[in-house]
Amino acid sequence: MERGEISRREVETKLNSVGDYVKMDYLQQCLKKNLDFDTRKFVLTTLSGIYETRHMLLESGKLIRASAEINTTFEGKMNEYMKSVQLFIKAGAFDEVDISFAKALACAAERQKEGLKQKRKDWFKAQADEFLKKDKRKHAMGTYERLLTFELQQDEKMAAQETLLHIYEKLGKIKEYAHLKKSMH
Repeated sequence: MERGEISRREVETKLNSVGDYVKMDYLQQCLKKNLDFDTRKFVLTTLSGIYETRHMLLESGKLIRASAEINTTFEGKMNEYMKSVQLFIKAGAFDEVDISFAKALACAAERQKEGLKQKRKDWFKAQADEFLKKDKRKHAMGTYERLLTFELQQDEKMAAQETLLHIYEKLGKIKEYAHLKKSMH
């Protein structure tokens, strides 16, 4: 082990005795140091998990994507990129979703790509519904608008458009409402 390098065991030992905020600070400091592959991977995924439980979803997604970058298998990379896609959807960071999703598709075998697209679509639908349940109409609007850019079956498209019309009406988005209404007929 090189001088100044921290081992995974040292990191695990330190984490066992402290709370989440101290863990987050310590793990951030560890990332600035010289770490072997296994320890860096452990630190990234652990810190991402803590951020996720603390609802710091954007940061969590970025960390899990960084972990995917150093993953040694295509399957592992693809799964971690998809995990970051899910976190970015929940955070409403759609540009980040696009970046991670493109990387996941690049790692996927041809037979897996349709499944990944379906997962992404399902996650968008679920998050849009979640935003509506929490009465976060603006977030729901953005999520439905992005969902409508995907390849959707006719019934899925109609349902998303109807919901989006309702959201536009509630938000007083008259132009958007009229434009969508016109495009539906």
